[in-house]
Amino acid sequence: MKKAGAVDDVPPSEVLPGSLIEVRPGERVPLDGVVTGGFSVLDTSAMTGESLPVEAGSGSPVLAGYINGQGVLEVRTERDWRHSALARVQEQVEAASGRKSPLEGRLSSFSRIYTPLVISIAALVFLLYPLVTSGSWADGLFRALVLLVISCPCALVLSIPLGFFAGIGRAARQGILLKGSNYLDALRKVKTVVFDKTGTLTEGVFSVDEVLPRDGVSPEELLYWAAHAELSASHPLGRSIVKAYEGTLFPDRVAELVEVTGGGVSARVEGRPVLVGKKSFLQEAGVRTEEGEDHGVTVYAALDGILLGCLRLSDRVKPGAERAVRKLRELGVSNLVMLTGDSSSAGTEVGLKLGMDEVFCGLMPAGKLEHVRRLRPETGLLAFVGDGMNDAPSLAAADIGIAMGGVGSDTALQAADVVVMKGDPLAVPLGMMLSQATERIIVQNIVLILGVKILVMVLGILGLAGMWAAVMADVGVCLLAVGNSMRIFRVKLDM
Repeated sequence: MKKAGAVDDVPPSEVLPGSLIEVRPGERVPLDGVVTGGFSVLDTSAMTGESLPVEAGSGSPVLAGYINGQGVLEVRTERDWRHSALARVQEQVEAASGRKSPLEGRLSSFSRIYTPLVISIAALVFLLYPLVTSGSWADGLFRALVLLVISCPCALVLSIPLGFFAGIGRAARQGILLKGSNYLDALRKVKTVVFDKTGTLTEGVFSVDEVLPRDGVSPEELLYWAAHAELSASHPLGRSIVKAYEGTLFPDRVAELVEVTGGGVSARVEGRPVLVGKKSFLQEAGVRTEEGEDHGVTVYAALDGILLGCLRLSDRVKPGAERAVRKLRELGVSNLVMLTGDSSSAGTEVGLKLGMDEVFCGLMPAGKLEHVRRLRPETGLLAFVGDGMNDAPSLAAADIGIAMGGVGSDTALQAADVVVMKGDPLAVPLGMMLSQATERIIVQNIVLILGVKILVMVLGILGLAGMWAAVMADVGVCLLAVGNSMRIFRVKLDM
């Protein structure tokens, strides 16, 4: 905080509205406010999902959670910590978590019927056997005890948890961590999947999609001059251009590098002046550029004051994203939606490429949360897949919140029910397939256990099964259920 010309480090909770604070390069903006001095480029993806860095100068509003990229900013705070955007996200997470409907266990309702039923049957066998067959009371008591041993619910009680524990273990091997067996069970019921964009479906890293040189200039030549000019630049677009150049780079050929924040770079490469940056940056330097509106992220390059051409960049879609969308449709998901804080052009382009049913752009955390609540299906469940701090309220509000653990923020990981450690979108349909496989194994366990028990019960009542058969019907089916549950580790999942 700045006070009387000096800068002191104080906790955000002690800073009052109207105070001046200084945000240095690489630091996170601690409080909401307005820039009063300096110019920089901000990484706003944690709060808005915007993949492209945003310029901030005098008069620009900033929110707590933004990361300062380059210059030093002086910010006048508008709200205290309790009312900042970051604090509101945490409040929305807590409120959304409280509204999540509990998923009732399968076994509890069945056990309330099963246990009294078998005890009543055993009592009837003891009381009616001597009266119906003229046998002894001792023989009736023995058959009732055999029936009780056979009907012991241990195998039934174990069958469902065993299936879920095995399913959770298989999911963990695939890099999918579930915070409870109820979420593994719920995945198979998902009918609507809502995705965040940046960091979830895309890598959040820009790549050069098109190299568009002017007549007489080769693509390799355009990339050569642009990559060398950006060789020491700190802007993420510059690093993407350098990475796109496949030839040999010569740092000793670059001199007089000047990086203009929010504009571009100028440098001398092999002693010749090179400009790389926005159209307006080159125009201010006297370079004639083509008229017309740019589509997406476009970077221009000029050599000796003459335009060489332009490069078009975009946020790279993750390799497994398209396959994940196709597989989700095969699994019966009826509605696929993308919510992003990114610009309309960038968000719509990714949504069309992946075949989303709906795309909503320019959303803040509260906007995403509102859409998640509105999109909840009448039948089935809704899963939200995200990674950033701005996704945390939506992750908590969804029936199943799935966080990308490899790139996700701590807030998102805490709010989620399922964590995908590798950050691969393919883990979403994989989790649903594991849920379906686990369900099949649990049903098999129940049918097997009840079938064997009912058969031996009838034999016991008729006097054809003794105590050894009762013990085998109890302990033996437990072992069978364990073996059947372990099959989940050998189930092949066709992706």
